[in-house]
Amino acid sequence: MKKIIYIVILLSQLLSAAWAESFVVKRIEIDGLQRTTPQTVENYLPIKRGQVLGPEKTGAILHALYKTGFFEHITLSHEGNTLIIHVVERPTIGQLKITGNSAIPTDKLTSVMKSLDVAEGRVYNPAVIGRIRYSLLNQYYQLGRYNATVDVTTTPMTRNRIFLQITISEGVVAKVRRISIIGNHVFSESTLIKQLDLTTPGIFTFVSQTDRYSEEKLEMSLDKLRGYYMDRGYLRFEVKSAQAQVTPDHKSVYITIVVNEGEPYFIKAIKVEGHPVLPREQILQHINVKPGDVFSRQKIIDSEKSISKFLGNQGYLFATVSLHPEINDKDKNVILIFDVDAGKHVYVRHITFSENNRTNDEVLRREMLQWESAPASTTKLDESKQRLTLLPFIREVDMSVKPVPNTSDQVDVNYKVKEDNSATATFKVGYSQIDRVILGLGFNQKNFLGTGSTFGINLQRSKYEQFYGIDYSDPYYTADGISRTISLAASRVDPRGAGVNNGYTTHEYDAGVLYGIPVGQEDAVINQIQAGLGYQNTLIHLIPGGVSNQINTFVTDHGTHFQELDFKAGYTRDSRDKAIFPNCGAQQTLFLDAFAPLSSGSVSYYAINYHAKWYQPIYDQYIVLSKADLGYGNGFHGISDYPFFRNYYAGGIGSVRGYQGYTLGPRDSNGKPFGGNILVDGSVGLIFPNHVSDSLRTSAFFDIGNVYTTLDNHAFGGKSSDSGPLRYSIGVEADWLTPFGPIQLSLARALNRQKHPDDMLEAFQFAMGANF
Repeated sequence: MKKIIYIVILLSQLLSAAWAESFVVKRIEIDGLQRTTPQTVENYLPIKRGQVLGPEKTGAILHALYKTGFFEHITLSHEGNTLIIHVVERPTIGQLKITGNSAIPTDKLTSVMKSLDVAEGRVYNPAVIGRIRYSLLNQYYQLGRYNATVDVTTTPMTRNRIFLQITISEGVVAKVRRISIIGNHVFSESTLIKQLDLTTPGIFTFVSQTDRYSEEKLEMSLDKLRGYYMDRGYLRFEVKSAQAQVTPDHKSVYITIVVNEGEPYFIKAIKVEGHPVLPREQILQHINVKPGDVFSRQKIIDSEKSISKFLGNQGYLFATVSLHPEINDKDKNVILIFDVDAGKHVYVRHITFSENNRTNDEVLRREMLQWESAPASTTKLDESKQRLTLLPFIREVDMSVKPVPNTSDQVDVNYKVKEDNSATATFKVGYSQIDRVILGLGFNQKNFLGTGSTFGINLQRSKYEQFYGIDYSDPYYTADGISRTISLAASRVDPRGAGVNNGYTTHEYDAGVLYGIPVGQEDAVINQIQAGLGYQNTLIHLIPGGVSNQINTFVTDHGTHFQELDFKAGYTRDSRDKAIFPNCGAQQTLFLDAFAPLSSGSVSYYAINYHAKWYQPIYDQYIVLSKADLGYGNGFHGISDYPFFRNYYAGGIGSVRGYQGYTLGPRDSNGKPFGGNILVDGSVGLIFPNHVSDSLRTSAFFDIGNVYTTLDNHAFGGKSSDSGPLRYSIGVEADWLTPFGPIQLSLARALNRQKHPDDMLEAFQFAMGANF
């Protein structure tokens, strides 16, 4: 703009010399226009027809026209009383193309540029483009991409248009090569560096990317550093400076942080003032610090939240809590004054639901722990939201609380839900290295006719198993929340399909009913006792030439047709934050099946199974996942009555990865994996962010497990009655939710392969279309 002003002043001086006389403007002619109309130009002129134009006004005309940004060159002349304005219009942007960007999305760039009047069809202004280029480079520098470049090229097009191309080379993110902290005396430099979000390159930084510099990460690191000191009493701690020095090649950064620690402060006294309504003694019970303690910012924040939650649970939903500390710098102590205003006692007028297009209101309302016309409770409102989130047909829930107009003690609560696809008719094609090719056809509705009930018909066929089942589950069979599940199933299992045994097949027909009874009153936890009854009809078909001694002996003693009554009892506890890809919480199940004979030759036996998964967040998006699968089965009259076709197996995906599926444990007289009546299986893993997709979960794991038997295998000529030690493996796994079904991929290494029996290894394992 300064250049334009200088040019206008210079031109006005030249024109003043050229125009020695003033004249009355009777006509205005504008020469050189292509897109802009003469009327538009005249609207910007500071001179009108009939006015006197002197040398002193020519500069104002030039300044006004250049300021429009329409013109690249302007000259003035006159013939008699006619003012002639000669212009050269700036070209318009005929086509705009941005290439080379990925860190900053194209739609964001085009949106910002359009707000600055840089878009196809707009007038091309080199000055604006220059500012955009500078701003873009600054954005990339903030992201740590110091070797980024932005090139702007223009190519002429027809009709005074140009092709504007912005070519971006984002370069690489500069890595943190060294972090230095100066001024610390109380805590070591290594201890303080561990508190930062930025690190120097290490073994896992290629995944965590914490060694990649950005100004945002540096600011977050400094905030954590302040928090670390202030939680340990250093109330006057300050970061005096934080500099990032870039190396000449723009690929590395050296960070230097200068701090002033100060001295620790202690809490002298705690006061509660304002209008807490409830007794101050009760308020003090929710403050996590006491006189004599070292000052801690985090404990004070937690205390404020605890007081607000306590008051909110008593119906004071809009209570405010603020801290007014009195700091004595001489004695290094602090008096904490909590100003508490409980506000009005609030009641819930209406609870409504929105965007539940497929789910009946009644289904959502029965999950509510907060009642209408009752005092509002923060805990009950939040737990109601959590219960909605755990419904298998609800993906997300947003809660809003709004005061009722013209009242001071009533609120309306709305739960905005995002429903998942509740009904699916599927044709399933999958593959796993245990079941081989899997074909399936099914109809499953998790929210049958909007009632919240689950109805499913599933047909599945693989080389290992054929399964046909129908089930119906009503989560609120009674008004008290007792659920009931009815199921019918028929299956055929051929162990040869999984390479386990080649001596038999089983045909099984099942019918059962299972009730779930809610128990317990834990916050954000669902506890349920399960009880039921089932009928089981099993037929064994022996395959000549492949029957092992173990199978032959069992069939000789008990026959090949079994009918049993299955008494079911179990307990489940679910504290996960969500059903799909949980971040925290646990899911545990303990279940007992006791089988009583209904026909001669049938056997009586039982099986106890425990399954658990624990999710523990440790840092950012890093989560520790622990799993355990324990199983034990036996006959009521000894191991000889325990059916061989109920044996446990281990190895493969879902068990000890790195070993072939179903191959761990005892072998039969033919040397084939035979399984056992004892299962020990566990895993500890680290879920880490993948920066690829929210539908992909990546983890590193350590697996341990094996199968054992109390059957004397040697008496049957079994090659191994001793399963050997627990097997270990390490590896990585990727779980991917795709529109075509879930996919599991794992790469594992067995750590203690045994020669007797000869363990069968399988480093890469995958399953498509399987549940996880």
